[in-house]
Amino acid sequence: MKTIKEKKECQRLRKSYKTRRVTQKKPSAGPVCRLCLREPGDPEKLGEFLQKDNLSVHYFCLILSSKLPQRGQSNRGFHGFLPEDIKKEAARASRKICFVCKKKGAAINCQRDHCVRNFHLPCGQERGCLSQFFGEYKSFCEKHRPTQDIQWGNVGEESCVLCCEDLSQASVENIQSPCCSQTIYHRQCIQKYAHTSAKHFFKCPHCNNREEFPQEMLRMGIHIPDRDAAWELEPGAFSELYQRYQHCDAPICLYEQGRDSFEDEGRWSLILCATCGSHGTHRDCSSLRSSSKKWECEECAPSREVTDYVPENPGDIPCCSSTFCSGGTLLQRQQPGRESGPFLD
Repeated sequence: MKTIKEKKECQRLRKSYKTRRVTQKKPSAGPVCRLCLREPGDPEKLGEFLQKDNLSVHYFCLILSSKLPQRGQSNRGFHGFLPEDIKKEAARASRKICFVCKKKGAAINCQRDHCVRNFHLPCGQERGCLSQFFGEYKSFCEKHRPTQDIQWGNVGEESCVLCCEDLSQASVENIQSPCCSQTIYHRQCIQKYAHTSAKHFFKCPHCNNREEFPQEMLRMGIHIPDRDAAWELEPGAFSELYQRYQHCDAPICLYEQGRDSFEDEGRWSLILCATCGSHGTHRDCSSLRSSSKKWECEECAPSREVTDYVPENPGDIPCCSSTFCSGGTLLQRQQPGRESGPFLD
């Protein structure tokens, strides 16, 4: 019969063996991050996978590593992080054990005072750790991470505004809006939204708040890229804005080759409306002189029927606030029920 002490030791060994089996991964055939020993992964979670001179790192691992200085200019190394400093940080992290997977190479430690927990960035994300992408770029374990006091009793609809899926009341992956207290989001949904809209377009999806909302999302570990929005980075995103109107809209087009053809210069050159730019005419089709550089379409040209009325005798129309005598003397306007004039006291 085993003693109680022996039984506890057996349970501890079995649990340790299961942990090793779960966390053990097959060696990767491709490049891995020098700081977390993981493959490229999801850019929204780990950042861009940077490679240079046989050195590979996740961008988030760079900026979140606890002892890695940024000593270079932005155009040197990896966004200012020098290769020699990265290797030193990897050597330091090789002596730190991740509290999640129990393996070495944990470059991030909890910034709470007296907390000695270290973790790999992917492991920390799986366990509920939180990293902040501003200021000192602090990271916290799941016990010391910033929290929100979400009052579920005051929430009208318990579903994410962005994806319309149900929210788990017990999950730390929910984030409440600071400006719209009745609005709660999935962390993953907010991160996707921030990754798409980036810094210049990131705002509260519900009330368009641009001050409190981004600050609270940063505090709660949302990464807001400092770049143009994703839709502005797509190839040819604004190509239609560079297309010039190429059609003659004159009532009668005189060009033999038709309305959609024109020449670069001369009588058959195409002149666009100076106001809207959405209508055009051949120079000869609208009887424009060779020296004329401005033309307006019928929609933008002032209407002939609407003109300023000029009376035959301008003196017949008094001013609304004062009246001039024929001699040029200014007479004050007489108020109803009150006598006034230049000759009355």
